[in-house]
Amino acid sequence: MSSKFSRFLHLERSRGEKTPPGGQVRLQDGNRFESVVGPGEAPSSVAVPEAHVERFKHHGQTPLALDAAPQAEQRFPRCIQCQTENGRFSQACTTCGADLQSPEQLADNEQRWRAQEQFDAETRERMTVRQKAQERDEAERLAEHQRYTEQLTRALEKDRSFISRLQPLFEPSLGVGLLRLVPHPQARWIVLAWAIGLPVLLVRFGNEPLRHLGLYLGVFVALSFIPTWLWTAGRGGRWDR
Repeated sequence: MSSKFSRFLHLERSRGEKTPPGGQVRLQDGNRFESVVGPGEAPSSVAVPEAHVERFKHHGQTPLALDAAPQAEQRFPRCIQCQTENGRFSQACTTCGADLQSPEQLADNEQRWRAQEQFDAETRERMTVRQKAQERDEAERLAEHQRYTEQLTRALEKDRSFISRLQPLFEPSLGVGLLRLVPHPQARWIVLAWAIGLPVLLVRFGNEPLRHLGLYLGVFVALSFIPTWLWTAGRGGRWDR
């Protein structure tokens, strides 16, 4: 049975001594190579013509060359024979070889270029009108939104002012606030006596409809003296929100 370390016995065997740096290497299969470059030796420099690298010396210093010719000078003739677009400096059609400098060809090019210029001008005018209409619609929309916001703000302020005027009436309860409206203290006790006694009299001595009315009045009077903060406890204790 082989040892568990036997696999290490089949590793690559030594090839002998290595050739020292700079030494000659002789191959036995035809002697194609006489020597190899050893480590640390720099490869021989390759001479590059100066004209080939001249354009890289001023990289980033020269402006980008653009064709700044006006649109009138960038017209491309179209052959009237085969309708092929040709270069600006072409003298003959690249497809059919027709003369691009003939009077008929020049007249057709001029007519086509003028029609294209008119179409471009009309297109620009339509785009300008459309852009102005969009800007006007956007301005009107913003103005309408601003008016709506101002109206909503005024309505909210009006509601808040109305509620703020009513707030003392509910402090600490509606019943107490109503009694506070009576200026004379003695008159307040009289009003309170009537508010409590009238429902009792209606329920005690009235007929069926009056009993119901007295019952409703009694419930209303009882509820009006419940503190307001108990009604608004679920909303953070602020009844005017």
